[in-house]
Amino acid sequence: MRILNYEISRHGISRIREAFKGTVDVAGGRTKPGRFYIGEHTWKSRCSKFEKMYQQYPMLKQGILTLAGIVMSEGAYTSPAVNKSDETYPLAEEAQWRVDKLNKQYRVNSMFYNTVNIMGKFGSCFWEKTSTPEFGFRIIPNQESIEPAFYNDIGEVTEWRQVIWGTEHAKWSADQIVHYAWNVSSNSWPYGTPLLIGLDVETEALLGLEESAKDFMEKEAWPYEILSLGDAVNQINPADYNTAKGAWKNRQPGQGITARNIPISLLKGGTGDTPLRELSDLMALMKDNIQDGLMVPPISKLYNSTEASAKVMTKHVMTVLGQPIQWLLKENYEEQLLKPYMEQIGFSVKSTPEIIFESPDVHKQEEGEFWVGLVASKIQTPQQACEHLGLEYDEEFWSKEEEKLLQQQQDANKPQEGEPSESKPQSGVTYEVHVKPDRDR
Repeated sequence: MRILNYEISRHGISRIREAFKGTVDVAGGRTKPGRFYIGEHTWKSRCSKFEKMYQQYPMLKQGILTLAGIVMSEGAYTSPAVNKSDETYPLAEEAQWRVDKLNKQYRVNSMFYNTVNIMGKFGSCFWEKTSTPEFGFRIIPNQESIEPAFYNDIGEVTEWRQVIWGTEHAKWSADQIVHYAWNVSSNSWPYGTPLLIGLDVETEALLGLEESAKDFMEKEAWPYEILSLGDAVNQINPADYNTAKGAWKNRQPGQGITARNIPISLLKGGTGDTPLRELSDLMALMKDNIQDGLMVPPISKLYNSTEASAKVMTKHVMTVLGQPIQWLLKENYEEQLLKPYMEQIGFSVKSTPEIIFESPDVHKQEEGEFWVGLVASKIQTPQQACEHLGLEYDEEFWSKEEEKLLQQQQDANKPQEGEPSESKPQSGVTYEVHVKPDRDR
């Protein structure tokens, strides 16, 4: 028997020791439940920084959108719950139909895609759910304005709020928020860690170098010229200078200018002949660093890659990033959204369907070819193959096929003209064997 923090048994009264004792350093190391001041734990400046990087440098956008596309390329599907006999039952099929309808209504595939995109940029994505007047959910606008409001004694956020320009506009309890947080660390708590973390130095340097390279190319493509009139000995008066200056400025392309009794020299301006090889190597190095940090290979840039190598790289991304993100989406969506939805509409949580990120028909062709081989080798019957593949078994068709096969065997066993009938055993003939008893017994 348990009363408060004590366990009463026939051996006496003992104090219950809590299993979890660790805490998060919040609000200056305090471990008692409390509240956060407005702006105490905010990620607005971080979101603004990474959003700017995402918008300015196309490689970052390409990597994150590629990751989101790989994660959601096949879409999210549902699989009905099973009972103890590993068989679906009518209640589970009805629950699956309800969830499929809910997913279609709220465009869950698009929400998952946008969630992966937001997590890639910021590290977290917040959904809000409601049951009034009916069950629903959405991605919260102004993600960068969401911050924790209250926490418990082990550092768990129990209440969130949305603060815009120092004013609290919305507040949610923890069970009203679905927090998709990727790779939470001590530096990022209570938010996740974005994929862009650590890439700001390379990104800013590349932006600066590319801008400088742009200026360099403009000066080299359109070098300026300097017209020098006169010198220290032969000086021209202001009227002649202004006349020559106007003529030079208004001349047509390819048209020259003439002068008399004064020395003239034409000087070429520009940036000179500074080599760009070192700059190019440096930019390539930083781009490689960005690509390694994103962990998404630039398949679109590998023009010599084959289909096989592209599949291997895609599989690598799914192994190190895609599947863990799918688990994150699946677990949060099932536990925090689907199960409460099942309870609200009168179903048991045991009937909650499972979210899978693979089309049910994705392996049908390979599986079909496998079973065709089994049937051709007479290891399995057509009926067994149809039952396994979920196909309708045409009994009348296969009965006719068996009759044709039997007839072909009988025709093949018939003796040829002029050949003794004993040369081939007759199909369908039954032989009776009698054993002679031993007289000595």
